[in-house]
Amino acid sequence: MLAILQEALLGSLSNVLQIALIVIPLMIFIEIIKDLNWLHYLTGVLAPFTRWMKLPQEAGLPLMAGLFFGISYGAGIIIQAAREGTLSSSDIYIINLFLVICHSVFEDTILFAAIGAIWLPVLVYRLVLAVAVCAAISRFWPGFPERLFRDRAKAT
Repeated sequence: MLAILQEALLGSLSNVLQIALIVIPLMIFIEIIKDLNWLHYLTGVLAPFTRWMKLPQEAGLPLMAGLFFGISYGAGIIIQAAREGTLSSSDIYIINLFLVICHSVFEDTILFAAIGAIWLPVLVYRLVLAVAVCAAISRFWPGFPERLFRDRAKAT
């Protein structure tokens, strides 16, 4: 019984150390990118995908922030864009849908690789699924969610 507890403790500590060795430098790198304002430059990389999902150029920043820094930082930028009026409710819906499917892509992929998963399929499938679902919703369900909220307002 003691050997099992010892193995569990040492294995857990080893995994935590391995994750810390990845996450801490990654978070430092992310802070450097934020301080240098490279995030706006990197949104140009997403321009073909945002156009395909029928999103404006302004949607690139929340998408990139959610991809790199996680859903909570992306949400902060989405809230700011909504207050400024630069994104419509449909744009915000598509961005949120994308980030629900595919947030913290790089951090999660590195963590999956650290625990032994094959990282490339994880990364590719998440990105492809998010873009495909968002493109399908934006193309085949135009006006959503505005129509949904308009219909609810009429019913009350």
